[in-house]
Amino acid sequence: MKQLFFSAVLLATGSLAATAQTGWNIGDRAAFGHSWTVGNKPQDAKRQFHPTFEIGRTATYNFTDVAGIGFGTFFSSQGTSFKDENSDNRVINRANYIKVPVFASFNFGDAEQRVRPRLTIGPSVQFLVGGKTFVKTDNDAFAGLYTTKAMNTKIDVGGNASLGLNIRVFDGFYINHEINYYHGFVEQKPNNPSESPSFTNRNLTMSLGMQINSAAMKKWKGKMMKMHHNRP
Repeated sequence: MKQLFFSAVLLATGSLAATAQTGWNIGDRAAFGHSWTVGNKPQDAKRQFHPTFEIGRTATYNFTDVAGIGFGTFFSSQGTSFKDENSDNRVINRANYIKVPVFASFNFGDAEQRVRPRLTIGPSVQFLVGGKTFVKTDNDAFAGLYTTKAMNTKIDVGGNASLGLNIRVFDGFYINHEINYYHGFVEQKPNNPSESPSFTNRNLTMSLGMQINSAAMKKWKGKMMKMHHNRP
């Protein structure tokens, strides 16, 4: 009887471990990297590093410990920078978006592994909400226009892909470290096409994020309530 009891306990424990990441997972993510545009490079100019960053929250529903689908909401600052080869003038196009990705998520390897490869892929729509396009001269003088006024196109649609690691810190809590690539499909048209050609967006970032699943969240809330009730 004891052997049967312990076998049942081990089986139940294994089942919990195997489904620990199923269900809803809520997380936050921050990313930093380089963005650029394709189609509007000025003549006699070189592309320069243009810092891009995004921060936001995701929700993923894992059907199994391998596959799930999710969506997110991010503030994403993108754009591009060029330097004129004949002077030190720089053209800087900063564009800020509210980005809403939808993605399929895949975790590879055994569910009991602490570190597992992770892949996400899917479409994304983003809405232009700010930024500025300006020229920085030799004397650090600025002349520019707000991006929302400079651009006729206010919406971008593209594809996202990320590859990285899913690290289990403890049951129900995970750290995600990924390389992310965004490829814009919609031609972005300025208000003055004769002065500024249209373009599409690109960016490459590295991100760090966390996820906690619904079961772990309920367990944590239960502990907090128990501690509150046990106070004198």
